[in-house]
Amino acid sequence: MKPVTLTMTAFGPYAGRQVIDFSALENRKMFVISGKTGSGKTTIFDAISFAMYGKPSGDHRSASEMRSQFADPKQLTEVSLLFELKGRTFLIRRTPQQEKPKARGGGMTTAGATAELYEKKANGTEVLLASNVRDTDEKINELVGLEANQFRQILMIPQGEFQKLLMAGSQEKEKILQKLFQTSFYKRVEDILKEKSDALKKEAGRAADQQMALLKSLPAYSSTMRALLEAELIQRKAVFDQLELDLLEMDKQFKSFQEKVQHLSERRDFLLGERERGLSRNAQFDRLEQARLEQKELDEQKEGMERCCRKIDGAERADKLQSYEMMEKRARQAVHTAEGRKSEAEAEMQNTRQLLEEAEERLKAEESRRPERDECTKELQHLQSIKEAVYAYQDAIEKAEETEGRLKETKQAAAEFIRKNEELDAARKKTEASLQAFDSSKEIYLESGYQIERLTALIEQFQELADAEKEMGDLQKREEAAQIEAQKAASAAAKAIKELEHKREEWHRSQAAMLARELKEGEPCSVCGSIHHPNPAAGGEAPLGEQALKKAEQQVDRLSQENRQAEQKWMESRFALGHAAENVDKLKAKLPSDFGVEEAIERLKEAEQTRRQAAQDLQQKQKLEGQLDELKKQKQQLEAELDQTRQQEMMDHTAFIQAQSTRQQLEQSVPEAMRNSGYFARELERIEQRAAVLERRYEQAVEDVQRARTAMQAALSVLEERQQTLQEAERDYREVRAAFEQKRQQAGFGSAEQYEEAKKWLESLAEMKETVRQFEQKERELTLLIEELQTTLQGHERADISKLEEEIGALNEEAVQWANEASSVAACAKESRRIRQSVEEIAARMAKAEEAYRLSGHLFEVTHGKNDLKVTFERYVLASFLEDILTAANTRLSAMTNGRFLLERLTERSKGNAQSGLDLLVFDQYTGASRHVKTLSGGESFKAALALALGLAEVVQNHAGGVSLETMFVDEGFGTLDPESLDQAIETLMDIQADGRLVGIISHVPELKERIDARLEVGQSDTGSKAAFVFTGES
Repeated sequence: MKPVTLTMTAFGPYAGRQVIDFSALENRKMFVISGKTGSGKTTIFDAISFAMYGKPSGDHRSASEMRSQFADPKQLTEVSLLFELKGRTFLIRRTPQQEKPKARGGGMTTAGATAELYEKKANGTEVLLASNVRDTDEKINELVGLEANQFRQILMIPQGEFQKLLMAGSQEKEKILQKLFQTSFYKRVEDILKEKSDALKKEAGRAADQQMALLKSLPAYSSTMRALLEAELIQRKAVFDQLELDLLEMDKQFKSFQEKVQHLSERRDFLLGERERGLSRNAQFDRLEQARLEQKELDEQKEGMERCCRKIDGAERADKLQSYEMMEKRARQAVHTAEGRKSEAEAEMQNTRQLLEEAEERLKAEESRRPERDECTKELQHLQSIKEAVYAYQDAIEKAEETEGRLKETKQAAAEFIRKNEELDAARKKTEASLQAFDSSKEIYLESGYQIERLTALIEQFQELADAEKEMGDLQKREEAAQIEAQKAASAAAKAIKELEHKREEWHRSQAAMLARELKEGEPCSVCGSIHHPNPAAGGEAPLGEQALKKAEQQVDRLSQENRQAEQKWMESRFALGHAAENVDKLKAKLPSDFGVEEAIERLKEAEQTRRQAAQDLQQKQKLEGQLDELKKQKQQLEAELDQTRQQEMMDHTAFIQAQSTRQQLEQSVPEAMRNSGYFARELERIEQRAAVLERRYEQAVEDVQRARTAMQAALSVLEERQQTLQEAERDYREVRAAFEQKRQQAGFGSAEQYEEAKKWLESLAEMKETVRQFEQKERELTLLIEELQTTLQGHERADISKLEEEIGALNEEAVQWANEASSVAACAKESRRIRQSVEEIAARMAKAEEAYRLSGHLFEVTHGKNDLKVTFERYVLASFLEDILTAANTRLSAMTNGRFLLERLTERSKGNAQSGLDLLVFDQYTGASRHVKTLSGGESFKAALALALGLAEVVQNHAGGVSLETMFVDEGFGTLDPESLDQAIETLMDIQADGRLVGIISHVPELKERIDARLEVGQSDTGSKAAFVFTGES
């Protein structure tokens, strides 16, 4: 970043508008900023820092405090900076929050901060990149690649700041470097490692408790196992070895019980087969009896089926005659239709004969009126010969009257235009006077708009803070709730484990009681082998089932999983709460400290009211301007219309004279009776209508006669045609009737009544045929079934089913008893194997957790400074940054001290528990020994501080992504140097500007002014400061 032009208005000690044009330096890369103390030398860099980031160069002043005390209250504080960056040119303009006089009335109002960023193109145009503070800040960070504090560290070496950094101890340096390099992340790593190691330690402890609880819940199948489980310290290996022996014995007994159950099942399955075969045979005897009964019922229905067959025969014969009957009906209907159409033709013939006679009578009457038609035609021709002269005479009269009236109107209009023109002049002068009251409305409107935008953005920031605080409150409640839920889940899991242990003991007692019920004196015990049983176990009222025990185990697994999930959720809530708190702190830092959201809202309301009033004033102003424009247009239009009116007056006078002359000429060729055009038109229309009526009547009479004669001929043709059609229809009917009678006789119907009777069964023909078919099919099926069953059951009797079911029941009871024994042994073996597997899984998980704890615990101790050097992780990272800074600084320090001094970091551990790692020493080549930097003289310490500052700027720039900032300001300190040291310091700065960087030195030292040919001199007076470049040879 390289400044081109800096413009300050009412900023710091600069009362008016101060422009500093850095382009005036041309090829010079170093200049001195000189002036009296307090004149405003450092303010120049404050202005650059404020323009770029909205903050001055130091932390002791806020942006709102930079307003000049010398400035006029009406003049707003503003800073703009034109700068070059990576081959592009940008213009940024900012105003801080400040008080200003109200636009209306007395008192002051607060104007919010504003910011605008433009890019200037090669053709001189400006492209807006951001128009408010937030967007401008984000865009600057994106373009420059630095935050405000990094920008200040690279561009500005302030008075005494790096002397403090040079002399500070480890703890103070740590705080300074933390801010510069933002290393809070590494501190967070230390906290996360502690939380993780604590969580792993708890997890290993919980796994050990769960393992012991599971071992205690193992079934004591043998006396040896019972002794091992009842011991004060349970040995997992011994328990697992005995468990292997117990499982072998359980598997052996289970196999024996299974063999007994298998033998009983085979005998039972055979008897079940006999039972099924007996039931099938008995069902066949029942079906044979039922079939014989059904056959008897069918024999009783045979006579009815025979009657049904006779009806089917008659209906089928009648169905074959249906088509002949339909032909006979259609022929009879055709005869009736032909007779009706013949009658219609005869009536039409009579009607047309009468119409012809009437038409011939009317034609004779019209032919007798020929003389009347000729007279009417002669009179019409006379009127048409004078028609053009009559209408021309009438037009001449009307035109004379019209031009006379128009001439009077134009004279009156001219007088009216003159009067209106005088009224418009008066209205224009009044409107121009009213407009002067609204001259400042636009400025007030724009300023209030800027203020609304700034206050709206500020209120949004307040709202964002409120939302963040609310979110933090919600997260804190969630974290507290998650902690309570984690505690509840841990308690529930522990309670479930105890309950499981209790149920397992109860289940073991119930299993022992079940075995005890099977013991008989003199017979060996299946567990211990003893034949004597002096104290068998007694069972409870309701022995615990395997399903209840399994449900309790599932409950333990579920609650343990919920416990782990609740703890994980609690940890996540704590992390989220920490991030939310950091966000709230960041948002608070961005907001002003001198007023809150309520005052901002109140100021916004005032600004909006001001803007509304200004908008109303602008609307009124626009309205008045529109009225003024309209008045001007009306005046121009009136003047044009007045000219046109006067020209029209002359034209109308000429037209009136010509119309009078034409009328007098036409009076000689038009009879007096026809000079009235209305009368002439009515007479002409009457004669035309009379002639048309007479001619139309004659033509209509001729047309009617011709039409009647044509209709008469057509009616005669239709009548002859329909007589022929009737004769053909009667002949066809006789032939079809005879054919139908013949077919009926041949079908066996002696009379029409027999045929009609047979037709009644046509609708139910299909149903009757289906009934007969089903009867015959059932008769055949029953005959075959009876024959088949008699053959199958020959030599067999009914089976005794009840006897077979009694024997099967006895076998089932015995098999169930042995199956229960086998199930009990299998359940015990399954439970033992499940517990063994769970213990092994927990042991593996516990080993993994312990291994992870050893690693994370060690990392936690190392990162918290519990190491040989007593250095925390964060301080170790800061020491690495410091080494980079010292490497860059020693290059400059060696040059400024002729290779005598080098800065180095103290690596020895401090005494006691004090942490170290950031203290600085200086190695003196003259003595060959290192000593503390506090032993340096004033000039030596300035060189070291300058070198440290230059090194820090280089490292911060590199860590910011290699950003190229082509400007640096150095503030004071040169007065402590002797001439040789001063030369060396200048040479060091010359090396910096050799790569194109612009270096500005703020100093009172006269020697600097003599050695550097460019000066920015800052003058001070009682009205404020002024600054201007002075070059060698200029005065």
